[in-house]
Amino acid sequence: MQSLNDVTIGGTYTIQWMTCDPHTMEAMNNHELKEGMTVRVVGQFYGNVILGVGDKRLAIGKEAAKDIKVSSFT
Repeated sequence: MQSLNDVTIGGTYTIQWMTCDPHTMEAMNNHELKEGMTVRVVGQFYGNVILGVGDKRLAIGKEAAKDIKVSSFT
């Protein structure tokens, strides 16, 4: 398992767990980003991680991204 900050751009990953602060967790829930979901990392911009989730693109701040642990999608 690795943090979302340390993954390869273009890779597909499964979110294993998130330990973000309550405000960030609320934002994740509002965008339907949950443990067990499969996401694709489509890029990075100034340290932020850009995720593809279905037909949406979400930018996750670098501080929040280090608190999200993922594993490679198999």
